Amino acid sequence: MTASAALEETGPAADEPSPGRGRRVPWSWLGPLLVSAAAGALVLHRLGEPHALVWDETYYAKDAWSLLHFGVEHNWNVDREGAPANGHFLAGHPEAGLARGGEWAAHPPLGKWVIAAGIALLGAGPSGFRAAAALAGVLTVLILARTARRMTGSTLLGCAAGLLLALDGTWLVSSRLAMLDAFLLLWIVAGFGCLVVDRDRTRAALTGGADRFLGRRWRFAAGLCFGLACATKWSAVYVVAFLWVLVLLWDRRARRDAGAARPWRATARRDVPLSLVQFWLVAGGVYLASWWGWFASGTGLQQAIFGRRVPGFQRDWAAHHPSDLWPSFLDPLRSLWHYHAMTLDFHASVTEPNPTQSWPWDWPWLGQPTAMYRAASDGCGTEFCVAGITHVGTPAIWWASIAALIAVAALVRGRWAGAVVGGYLACWLPWLPAALDDRTMYSTYALPMLPFAVLALVLLGQRIHARLPSTARVAGAAYVLVVAANLLYLHPILTAEPLPEPARQARLWLPGRD
Repeated sequence: MTASAALEETGPAADEPSPGRGRRVPWSWLGPLLVSAAAGALVLHRLGEPHALVWDETYYAKDAWSLLHFGVEHNWNVDREGAPANGHFLAGHPEAGLARGGEWAAHPPLGKWVIAAGIALLGAGPSGFRAAAALAGVLTVLILARTARRMTGSTLLGCAAGLLLALDGTWLVSSRLAMLDAFLLLWIVAGFGCLVVDRDRTRAALTGGADRFLGRRWRFAAGLCFGLACATKWSAVYVVAFLWVLVLLWDRRARRDAGAARPWRATARRDVPLSLVQFWLVAGGVYLASWWGWFASGTGLQQAIFGRRVPGFQRDWAAHHPSDLWPSFLDPLRSLWHYHAMTLDFHASVTEPNPTQSWPWDWPWLGQPTAMYRAASDGCGTEFCVAGITHVGTPAIWWASIAALIAVAALVRGRWAGAVVGGYLACWLPWLPAALDDRTMYSTYALPMLPFAVLALVLLGQRIHARLPSTARVAGAAYVLVVAANLLYLHPILTAEPLPEPARQARLWLPGRD
């Protein structure tokens, strides 16, 4: 068997103990858990700093507090980007900043509900409203490590994938701020991981003569995760559409390998109808359920749960715009449809230049990283020092991943190459048409590309190891050390550690904001 063929055969039974390996099986979980613990230490260190609302935290943290107390986003009587609003919120008296009525929000409510859970447990200070994102970031590391282990059949490579994710600057910044990106990343990675498990188990069942047409619980779990992703940010729908097509191609190949005479026909009859339920119906149901607070707003249910009635934004639109075509009991859905139409128009119309914006063609090579926070500080003992947060990835990961993706597409002919390269492109290419229309966007939008970039590096490492084992081990260890040193150097501008201005500028050697 050639090295390439050997690569094709690894992975499906990665979780099954084999003779002589039983004593090493615990490392399949212990290794990823240790990597996740290290990731948690990175994220939790100084999580409450800066003691301010950073960038879009001024929206999401306040919306989360509103959801916790009203079930809907609430309007504020001062500029949400201004110092008075920040002061009221952080002083522990957010009620002083409230105005009358529900507030329009640009994104679905789920991510803000998760942030609200952190506030409910730890309070409305910075550590409280950032805790949920920190947990999401750590869980993503664990899931990616386990997924990479299943894909490669190697615990070491799985741990390497989790470690590389934890050593990236964009992951670190996103996991330390009360924004939606960390939750979006979590649900995309979790859904992809479910599909990887489903693929292996389904192939094994079909090869053994059993058609697991109605027993694919992992694919239903993926649909649940994708619904949670779309309920966090609409941009998840691009990835979901790609992965839906991908799993149908997997099904067709599995049926062909199992001996089906007409695999496309078998897939169309047996897999496509159920996949519509597993992906789109389940995801749609989860998405609608995430709006439960908005549906309940202004009703007795909201009064019973939150002790007050505050109609959500546009909640009563249909009542004020009756239609002879639709019965009145559908008014909530009509109002929600109108709300979504308004939001879609808003997203399409945001074209004004912004000093922090970034274009999609900048994202793979980390051009124009978004500057999120900058403030003078006296914490470094010099006459003038600055604490800042720049959303920049670790160049040793992002730049190397460009070459890895090309190499994987060209050299690694296997079941995972298309998934990894296609997943990366599905997270990136849909933004290009919007950029051509001058849509304002930011480097934070690139975060879902990261796990697929990491998986490309791991798959390439596996390929090299199959050909040159000794060289691959040394080169792999050296590469991880370079990545760690790269992150360590950038760490102060990722976490708002005070730096003398010359030292801060020295870390901004990539084209971008100062």
